Amino acid sequence: MMSRSPSRCRLNLAVLVAIALISALSQRASAGGGPENVFLVVNERSWASLMIAHHFAELRQIPPINTLYLDWPYSTDLVDVNVFREKLLLPTISILQQRGIAPQIDYIVYSSDFPWSIDFQRLLGEKKPPSPAAPIGSLTSLTFFAGNIATGEAHFLNRNGNHYTRPQKAGVPSHGFRGWYGFDKDGNLLEGSGDTYLLSAMLGVTSNEGMGPDEVVNYLRRSAAADGTKPTGTIYYCKTGDQYRSGSREPLFAAAVAELKKLDVRAEIINGKLPVGKKDVAGLLTGIRNFDWPGAQSTIVPGAFCENFTSYGAIFSRNLNDGQQLLTDFLRAGAAGSSGTVYEPTVVVEKFPSAFAQVHYARGCTLAEAFYQSLTCPYQTLLVGDPLCRPWANIPTITVEGVEEGDTLKGKVAIQAKGNSAGKPLDRYEVFIEGTQVTRCAADGNLQLDSTKFPDGWCELRVVGIEAGPIETQGRVIFPVRFNNHGREIDFACSAQDTAHWKTPITLTANAPGAAKIVIYEGMRILGTINSDHGEVEVTPEKLGLGPVVFRARAQFSEDPKDAVLARPIKMSIAPTAPLPPRALRNGTKLAEGLQFKAENGPVKLVQQTDDKKWLEDTKVKDNEPFLLKAIFEVPKDGVYQFEVKHLATLGITVDGKSLYEEKQKDPVWNYVPVVLSKGLHLFELKGIGGQPAGLEIRFGGSGVMNLDGKQFRHPAAGK
Repeated sequence: MMSRSPSRCRLNLAVLVAIALISALSQRASAGGGPENVFLVVNERSWASLMIAHHFAELRQIPPINTLYLDWPYSTDLVDVNVFREKLLLPTISILQQRGIAPQIDYIVYSSDFPWSIDFQRLLGEKKPPSPAAPIGSLTSLTFFAGNIATGEAHFLNRNGNHYTRPQKAGVPSHGFRGWYGFDKDGNLLEGSGDTYLLSAMLGVTSNEGMGPDEVVNYLRRSAAADGTKPTGTIYYCKTGDQYRSGSREPLFAAAVAELKKLDVRAEIINGKLPVGKKDVAGLLTGIRNFDWPGAQSTIVPGAFCENFTSYGAIFSRNLNDGQQLLTDFLRAGAAGSSGTVYEPTVVVEKFPSAFAQVHYARGCTLAEAFYQSLTCPYQTLLVGDPLCRPWANIPTITVEGVEEGDTLKGKVAIQAKGNSAGKPLDRYEVFIEGTQVTRCAADGNLQLDSTKFPDGWCELRVVGIEAGPIETQGRVIFPVRFNNHGREIDFACSAQDTAHWKTPITLTANAPGAAKIVIYEGMRILGTINSDHGEVEVTPEKLGLGPVVFRARAQFSEDPKDAVLARPIKMSIAPTAPLPPRALRNGTKLAEGLQFKAENGPVKLVQQTDDKKWLEDTKVKDNEPFLLKAIFEVPKDGVYQFEVKHLATLGITVDGKSLYEEKQKDPVWNYVPVVLSKGLHLFELKGIGGQPAGLEIRFGGSGVMNLDGKQFRHPAAGK
């Protein structure tokens, strides 16, 4: 068999991705900056990723068709560019094409448990990046530069690689973003040519030194509630005395403050690492290796973008980040978004948001628009938070005549949309059915909807109004309607009401007389298919994650997609089981550091940490020899915690005698194992079999997920 050269394989893949990307972005769609323009990518292996995505989709009204559930078994810290391109970027763009929504997508947003950094050396071949650059980029920025990644080009390495960036000076207007916009090398907006981009962000980081899913949901709630509120707080620019981290951005402070004051937004330049004792932090720019936010006793108001210039703000591994402040510290304190670099950026100020990021934000741009307009070389910078947050936006108000919530519609329907933004008429209106744009009109608001083009049944109708200014801020009304052109009916019900618990199966039943089959969905995930006109599907809620979910049913009468009927969706919340109670130690028992390791034919040994991927090999366990790893660990509060494991052969995990995981793996991939625990002590046991390579990676946590450490995982001291 003739072998294929790696370079030829890379070229073929690049061409495929480029074709998909160019096709997706070259079709003009005049909408952006709203939920219909966001494509949400979820790691369906991870309950944390699912939970965060469920809440974000509800808070931001993301249509189900705009969500991709992707099986991501790879690393959540660093992956090779070919893995990123083949397993994440290309599948995402391909799904956009298949679903017919590529023209309306401006953002690709990742939930948690995806890699925050990408090694793109393979993209360069034998070349090295120009000094002082390094071949490590962030997930969000390499998604922003998807066109370059697709074609194998590396223009993003240039200090002016981002042509969407606005000139960082007074008087230059901000500009909203659309995926079909093209820009020349001078940043001029073109239509039908130029460099195109995709705004991108991670909603949260929950692995390694990240956050708990509940903490991520907390700041997503705060940010969604901040939209259009015009915060009365102050944006602070900090002169920290650090020559490079602070001094490199200080020349723009005064001009940015002056622009903000023109917008009636308070801004202040202060000396020090942080604002101290301030209860009105509406935005923050600083630059320092470390700071103590709780010690500053200041309060971040909802919607704030807060960031720090330091080398390792987005390296969420204690072995690699040199103890520098992480961007998550601002998010944990309530910021809507923050950013940091995933590799040593050197003193390249273009890799960090300029002082004018806060100006773009205060003019009404979304957080993602403000961020990407403010730095010309973002390839190593990771954006985390709510990309749609827009506290200072003048959000249009919309009213609709000709159709009301719950109406039954037949044939062609005339809709009259009316709206304004800050008292000014809107530029245009668009109609979406089930998340897909179907028609639009100019400022007169006269819309025509042909209901015969859609299946019978319940559909979500969205009317979006867009302001006339360069930022193109959106407003919308959303409500269900029922199409009935063919008289088809479907009944859809769930055995649980309002809430389902992880370990309690639920049954979804459907009946559509005359249908050939009925498909049951959660979002866009198929839960089961009924190959007749009635039946039921049993669902294990644990597979759905946590938080709000929406079940849907579609009955198909023939191969024609329109020859169908859609059931009214069922909304429900998925809740965890009751927590395992804490264990009590015998009187006088003391715990010593370390996990006890016992191979079947060997003595008890102590393991102090599992940071080294060879730690199991170092125990000298033999091939095919059973072993037991055992310890007592403590958790600080009631909640859902998680083990992450990557292994070969058979592995089993129990906590307090309850089996959580038992799998035989042929390939070393990451698996996510949640457990609900009460505050206090718990018994951990892991049973496995030695093999070659004797690899076992395991992590545990709630607020972040770390390698096992002998200080948290302990054993009864000798003689006790």
